[in-house]
Amino acid sequence: MELDKAKVIAEELISLLSPACNRIVIAGSIRRQKPDVGDIELLVIPRANYLDKMLDKLMMQNILAMRLNKRGSRTYGPKNKLMVHLPSGMAVDIFSATEENWGMALFVRTGPKEWNIKAMSRFRQLGMQGHAYGGVTLVSGIPFECPTESIVFNLLGWPYTPPEKRY
Repeated sequence: MELDKAKVIAEELISLLSPACNRIVIAGSIRRQKPDVGDIELLVIPRANYLDKMLDKLMMQNILAMRLNKRGSRTYGPKNKLMVHLPSGMAVDIFSATEENWGMALFVRTGPKEWNIKAMSRFRQLGMQGHAYGGVTLVSGIPFECPTESIVFNLLGWPYTPPEKRY
């Protein structure tokens, strides 16, 4: 789907889901401003059980539906929910984070895949391990909170790179 059309759908979903979230942003290829978008990725910090209730409501209204992953099974848990926007047929991935791991989650969910592979390799070189859902773990096993992307870039020893220049 063209970027502009995908952005409109993503912003509509943010408007609908915002009351159920403490924080919500667009990630993935839309955040990277790619001209062609394969799916909509949203990163959220849900408010208690409100997100699931709001998603149930949107499914009853035929705005969203659950979809199967590549292995043919349903992925709809506390950390990620694979869905489809029914009016457009566009895949929608909703990933949950916490304030403590927001920066790492945004970094990973913005991608692209090759960028993340390079970053995880760099973490290993530095004696750390990056986690999409849990920040960074030091070699001693001690978790390191990453509430901002800037912290992730600092840990990697990389200058901040805007999403549209990540490849």
